[in-house]
Amino acid sequence: MSAIPHTLIPLDREYDLESKYTREEGRIYLSGVQALVRLPLMQQMRDRAAGINTAGFISGYRGSPLGGFDLELWRARKHLQSSGIEFTPGLNEDLGATMVWGSQQTNLFQGAKYDGVFSMWYGKGPGVDRCGDVFKHGNAAGSSKLGGVLALAADDHACRSSTLPHGSEGEFESAMMPVLNPAGVQDILDMGLLGWAMSRYTGRWIGFKTIAETVESSASVNVNPHQLDIVLPSDFELPAGGLNIRWPDPPLDQEMRLHQYAVKAAQAFARANHIDKVVVDSPKARLGIVTTGKSYLDVLQALEYLGIDRNVAADIGIRVYKVGMTWPLEPLGIREFARGLDDIIVVEEKRSFVERQMKEYMYNWEHEKRPSIVGKYDEDENWVLPSTNELTPARIARVIAARVQRFFQSEAMDNRLKWIAAKEKELAAPRANFPRVPHYCAGCPHNSSTVVPEGSRALGGIGCHYMVTWMDRKTDTFTHMGGEGVTWSGQAPFTDEKHVFQNLGDGTYFHSGSLAIRQSIAAKVNITYKILYNDAVAMTGGQPVDGTLTVPDIAHQVRSEGVQVIVVLSDDIEKWADHSIFPRGVEFYDRSELDAQQKRLREVPGTSVLIFDQTCAAEKRRRRKRGKMPDPAKRTAINSLVCEGCGDCGVKSNCVAVLPKETEYGRKREIDQSNCNKDFSCVKGFCPSFVTIKGGGLRKRKGTGNKELLANLPEPQFRSNLDQPWNILITGVGGTGVVTIGALLGMAAHLEHKGASVLDQTGLAQKGGAVTTHVRVAAKPSDIHAVRIAAGEADLVLGCDMVVVNDYWALSKIRADRTEVVINDYQAMPGPFTRMPDMQFPAAGIVDAIRTALGGREPLQVPATEVATALLGDAIGSNLFMLGVAWQRGLVPVGFDAIMRAIELNGAAIEMNKTAFAWGRLAAIKPEAVLEAAGLADEPAAVGAASAASAFDDETLSGSLDEMIDRRVKFLTDYQDKAYAGRYVALVDKVRQSEARKAPGSTKLTEAVARYYFKLMAYKDEYEVARLYTASDFRKRIEQQFEGDYKIHFNLAPPLFAKRDADGHLVKKEFGPWMFTAFKLLAKLKSLRGGAFDIFGKTEERRMERQLIVDYAKQVDELLAGLDGDNVELATQIASVPEQIRGYGHVKEAHLAKAMGLQKELLARWKAPKAEARDAA
Repeated sequence: MSAIPHTLIPLDREYDLESKYTREEGRIYLSGVQALVRLPLMQQMRDRAAGINTAGFISGYRGSPLGGFDLELWRARKHLQSSGIEFTPGLNEDLGATMVWGSQQTNLFQGAKYDGVFSMWYGKGPGVDRCGDVFKHGNAAGSSKLGGVLALAADDHACRSSTLPHGSEGEFESAMMPVLNPAGVQDILDMGLLGWAMSRYTGRWIGFKTIAETVESSASVNVNPHQLDIVLPSDFELPAGGLNIRWPDPPLDQEMRLHQYAVKAAQAFARANHIDKVVVDSPKARLGIVTTGKSYLDVLQALEYLGIDRNVAADIGIRVYKVGMTWPLEPLGIREFARGLDDIIVVEEKRSFVERQMKEYMYNWEHEKRPSIVGKYDEDENWVLPSTNELTPARIARVIAARVQRFFQSEAMDNRLKWIAAKEKELAAPRANFPRVPHYCAGCPHNSSTVVPEGSRALGGIGCHYMVTWMDRKTDTFTHMGGEGVTWSGQAPFTDEKHVFQNLGDGTYFHSGSLAIRQSIAAKVNITYKILYNDAVAMTGGQPVDGTLTVPDIAHQVRSEGVQVIVVLSDDIEKWADHSIFPRGVEFYDRSELDAQQKRLREVPGTSVLIFDQTCAAEKRRRRKRGKMPDPAKRTAINSLVCEGCGDCGVKSNCVAVLPKETEYGRKREIDQSNCNKDFSCVKGFCPSFVTIKGGGLRKRKGTGNKELLANLPEPQFRSNLDQPWNILITGVGGTGVVTIGALLGMAAHLEHKGASVLDQTGLAQKGGAVTTHVRVAAKPSDIHAVRIAAGEADLVLGCDMVVVNDYWALSKIRADRTEVVINDYQAMPGPFTRMPDMQFPAAGIVDAIRTALGGREPLQVPATEVATALLGDAIGSNLFMLGVAWQRGLVPVGFDAIMRAIELNGAAIEMNKTAFAWGRLAAIKPEAVLEAAGLADEPAAVGAASAASAFDDETLSGSLDEMIDRRVKFLTDYQDKAYAGRYVALVDKVRQSEARKAPGSTKLTEAVARYYFKLMAYKDEYEVARLYTASDFRKRIEQQFEGDYKIHFNLAPPLFAKRDADGHLVKKEFGPWMFTAFKLLAKLKSLRGGAFDIFGKTEERRMERQLIVDYAKQVDELLAGLDGDNVELATQIASVPEQIRGYGHVKEAHLAKAMGLQKELLARWKAPKAEARDAA
């Protein structure tokens, strides 16, 4: 171990976040998306230096991995405007491309203010498909002489945030657009400038491929716009008049220029500017590797993986060719590269694009001079480099090794291949299956709006609401963007089904979905479009719809199309009190009427429209923080003693802010106040445990602990001298700030003049899904090849969420003799918990999988979330706390000053983040001191501490069976009286004695009866609910959470007073603080329970609850009669059936029915051995 290497060059303290756009030369740190924003600024610098008066134009439509491109363009607005660059988003992709086509026509007419307009189009892969017509016409017409067009295709090879994986090269080739494929951030800048120059020279639009690895990664790059010496070909003669746009221009003339000249012009330009080049060579080359884009970096990583550096490659005969322009492949360069080679491996992702062109070029070569070419398939038709998903360095390494081993052997290569095989076997072994599934944000409107009534189904569409297709919401199948509902027009004539609902986001409606409604009307099908108006394009970052679109606008538009029945639902229906701004006949209801209105609309013939108006929850949070939307002084909380853990609040709200709470009396629920977006749908759960807090606000938890402990912390010892890149994999949950760690480390390394790359693999992470960040730090930028960490190459795995560490791809990065793992032990439930209330967090299984990957070593588990919440008052501090732990242990190779400066530049919660980092550092040295400062240190428990706890203290868990029983005896005594508690004691003692006699050493059955006989006996009638609100420390718990002038309101459905809904269920109503007085009076009447004067006890529910107590005692007696050591486990399962009987009213009835079904199944197994013995006799 050696001290952290300090750079001899001082920190670049003049660098700030604007430098990525303002520095005209030198190194800057930026992401691929930011490089695309910087690119037109650099083009303008070149043009001005050349004395050309140009302007820039950018248009297109967002889509991952360029989902945030427009946001970044808006942030850089002042820089773009000062350079004469106009950004006008398209309403959809092809209209954006049409505007770009128009920009190239500027100089065909009088009045042009500039010599030319260089333009950029951007769009997701499916948007490229959509633009085929525009691309073919625009490209055939040509670009202007001093303009030029780059068309950015955002391809999602692994389908991380798409409905299909896609690569756009084929579409560009179909339009005969040359295609450039940058390998990284520096390539984006260099090839972008080459692309515009090529576009001007060839008169063609240039396809420009982007993928997550290039645009979602960040790196230090050189940005001098004049360092690139772009030359025009000297070996190609342009036709008279050139190749640029003109008018008039007959179509056959366009075709002639395109086919006879433009393709060859592009090849000549690529040749003159060495866009394709040999990057590794050998004087006796026998094996060639051709690769492009991100795969080029993967190839370099694979060679390094196999122990093949440039010197070894030269010695053994390997030559590598990097293709920058993948179509049309430049023929002379590839021919020269192939000369003398025996074999060529073509490494490219998705379909065989370069490989196909090479084979066409070499088909007529003399046989003895023609090398064999292996790409997707080898000579034996083995699918070695699949066109599916993504290629990894490990897979590429195996293909290269198979070829190299024909003429060269090395121990390092053999060991690496053996390790890969062993790792794959390890990862194939069973382990905890607990994925971090993307889910709607807390309070998302789609949690409510995507519900369909019993007996109906819905169709999915593009947008956040697409996620409903993997939830239990009877929503199956989907269409491409803009085709929503039209599949039904093709089904309806051929099925007895009469009607469907179709979800349609407002962004998609504006993009092209309105045409789908028109088609449904024309087809005369019965369909209800649910237009989900959330006032933002939430899937890609909360952008506004690209134009003006309001709820009245939509109503007028669909009415003009012929829709007669239009219903508006809203969480704030009063804002539409002025009905005159809507078409006549529009109906208005609160969103609580969704089920009733859908049941009505499904009977309406033809096309109907339901507009569900509720602002995106994430956008609400952003606007509230900025003061652009009122933040109501209202929150909700749960009395865990009243809560039954039935999960109905999760069913009603589908909300991830409703969390499990493990208590002495079973799993209950609590509200994650930091994540709650105040939707309040959870309150609709049929349960009296929810209270509404009106006024006041959350109590601001002030950080505690002795900060003097943080002074004079020792300098850590780093575990490497950076003779090779140091690789850090960070895992977390989207939306929790985990990507900030990677951003800080990348910036810190840049400030120290080191090499650094950061890749954020997010996909649907912003929706509570998994996020992984790959950070690579090196002594200099050229030491880093691929931005993604290869299998077994992680030096540190920083698990801010342990669930994501358990993922196949994260575990694959761990190598037992290399990797250190630090994980946050917080158990964050994934989204499916909302509808799976008994879901268990497999912490032990996850740690076992990590331990296996570490060869038996233990990962370091850190209580980061608990400590950060206690010391800093905010769980978000856990990320920097984790970083501090890892840094102090010598696992993060950047200096303290650089990290502190990066935190300052980040600008968010600076002091909290610095303090969190410091506490993490101390935790690495003196963990016990940090736990003590946070009030989390384990103190020696006094004998009988749990039994001494109040019966209402459900947060203190019993440590023994005796304690558990004693606490429940106290509870039941207060619940009713000593005699009532005596019934409980009698049965539990009876079970305990019988189990000790018949199944020696077991207490399982006794524990089950102690829990569940109590659960049945302490049924929560009106008297008990009143007691649990007034006699417990409920008010004290509320005071610990909230402060200020607040009032507690109750959400109840008193059976004697409450109204019923259309399904016959009681409807909850809000009651004011006066209910405390009523509860106190009601609690005193508990002695009436079960007697002649018990006005509540005569309901069917209460009679059922009393009968369950009697039946349970009888059932236990029957179990004891046949109990032995072999069936005690089954007896315990039968005795635990009441665990499934939860909730109130109709919810409890439904749970009871399921519980009785389970009991019947278990009793059949219990009686089966006896029946078999009787039959045998």
